[in-house]
Amino acid sequence: MIPLTMQNYLKTMEDNIYIRLDVDNAGDKIELSLLKSNYKKAQDFHDHIQNNINFILEKIKFNHSTTILMKGCDDILFSIEKKNYDLNFLRKLKDEFKSKSGFSLSMGVGFSVNEAMLNLRIAKISGKDKIVETAINIDKL
Repeated sequence: MIPLTMQNYLKTMEDNIYIRLDVDNAGDKIELSLLKSNYKKAQDFHDHIQNNINFILEKIKFNHSTTILMKGCDDILFSIEKKNYDLNFLRKLKDEFKSKSGFSLSMGVGFSVNEAMLNLRIAKISGKDKIVETAINIDKL
């Protein structure tokens, strides 16, 4: 028999959709500035990206059915209850981020963190500035 805590964990995984978002080309901009020995410009890019990631993070937190799992320099991993998943919410986040920051976002959506990561990778290598959902149509859940 699985311990109760593991059962609760597995139940939580079944009830959630996982989203990983990542800023497109942020590292490239910072790295190019550093290669040109322009440390101030690199720091300015970093600060600009951080401010806008924090803006998006607050929008995600405002949705009470989400849980922030991780926040990096230019990426966020979060979960949302399946019943509250809304592709239009993600599109709006993406559009607002681009409008405020000038950078696009790629997103991967899946039934597990691994699926979200794989779908983010697909979004990145297929042109960036995309939301890639898992192969199963999660809009019908």
